[in-house]
Amino acid sequence: MKIKFTRIAPPNLPTLMKFLKLLFASSNMFAPNSASVKSFTEAWPQIKVYYEILAKAFHAAEKGKLEPVKTTSEILVKKAEELSIEDMPAVYRNPKTIETLHTLNSQTKIVNELVKKNVDDAQIKLALSKLHETFFTIADLCASEK
Repeated sequence: MKIKFTRIAPPNLPTLMKFLKLLFASSNMFAPNSASVKSFTEAWPQIKVYYEILAKAFHAAEKGKLEPVKTTSEILVKKAEELSIEDMPAVYRNPKTIETLHTLNSQTKIVNELVKKNVDDAQIKLALSKLHETFFTIADLCASEK
């Protein structure tokens, strides 16, 4: 009996490198941030409530379940509007954090509009991912202020 081996084409190296960079970047993005999220949300109760809702929706969406974001997008808008600069702990108030907070508010409204328009789930998931990333930008900015 003769065994025939077939040659498998090597993966496209640039595509593989992009994938590995993305994988590395995303793993680094979430690992160190969990401690900084906890510390800054404890000092800022309004953002803690916002994040609890956002996290549940985002992590469900990662698993392909968009129902949580669809049922809570209006609540997220309301909670984003409650994130006032006046209620932000003074130690976190700086132009970059305030600007990013405005971006968070805008992106929250975008997610809600996409949900209301009943657009493709992939578009909602992408907008939700951007929103989640913006939240972690705020977390990083606040962590660097402490």
